[in-house]
Amino acid sequence: MPDIRRPTLLLTALVISTALVSLAPAQGTPAATPPTTAPRAILFRLVENTASVEGTLDGPTTARRWTPGESLGPLARQQIEAMVKATVLGPTGKLGAATIGGRIETNDPCDWVRETRYLTTVKTVFPAHALSAPWNPVPRPITALPLNSASYLAIVSAELKKRGLTAAPRLVQLLRTDLDGNGRDDILMVAASDPVTFREGIMNGIYANRAGQYSLVLVREALPNGVKTSVLGERIFKVAPLPDAFPEMLTQRIGAVADLNGDGSMEVLLDDYVHEGEGTTVWQSSAGKATMKRVLEWGCGV
Repeated sequence: MPDIRRPTLLLTALVISTALVSLAPAQGTPAATPPTTAPRAILFRLVENTASVEGTLDGPTTARRWTPGESLGPLARQQIEAMVKATVLGPTGKLGAATIGGRIETNDPCDWVRETRYLTTVKTVFPAHALSAPWNPVPRPITALPLNSASYLAIVSAELKKRGLTAAPRLVQLLRTDLDGNGRDDILMVAASDPVTFREGIMNGIYANRAGQYSLVLVREALPNGVKTSVLGERIFKVAPLPDAFPEMLTQRIGAVADLNGDGSMEVLLDDYVHEGEGTTVWQSSAGKATMKRVLEWGCGV
């Protein structure tokens, strides 16, 4: 297993892949112009003792938009350097509190990555996330369901067959919550041919090396007119990668589910590993109008 706990000297560009599409702002984010107002919230990605600024929530209540961390505004920078209090978030909700801030540094190989430090007594696996915001980031419970659930394994099997893969279904994450507060439970699934593992508390990245490997992230939202399925991440290998092919990774994991913008609905944070790199994508429900949309990306890799 490769050791990719944090970006290294080889991390030189954002990945163009199914999870990290480009350095350009994601759908729903503004152009890379630093905001001049204080942020409504600041989202961090935590690994060991480092906190990376994933993005800031800026603008008035009716038009809040995410600014990527590389476009950190001056008032947000001042807040972070003066230290902020944040709620640490994991896949099933709030884990505790953290104090984040101090000098902001730039990771040299990835000059858009803004890093600072944090202090917390929270015990967790990494990556984790933290949100500095005045509202409750987890307004409804999130429950981890048994991974051997026959009904959800059948759903995964059907999705794999749609993609021409007959591999056995395996669930590595299965969560239930009400994302939008409509009173109906939604289901979040991460299916993978290989288990998600951790070494010294940090998620490992697994390279694709044989036929039949896959990683699939699905969100099934319960709506008044039926169930809507969004695919947040998809890596399918019908044949074994060629020996000289660019190395590709399977590992994807739901890192947190939380109300990041204070509107009462919860977003899904998908953590993703790629060759010599890592990232997180924030997905937001479209309230039944369409599949979930990507509103923020953070990442570094080759």
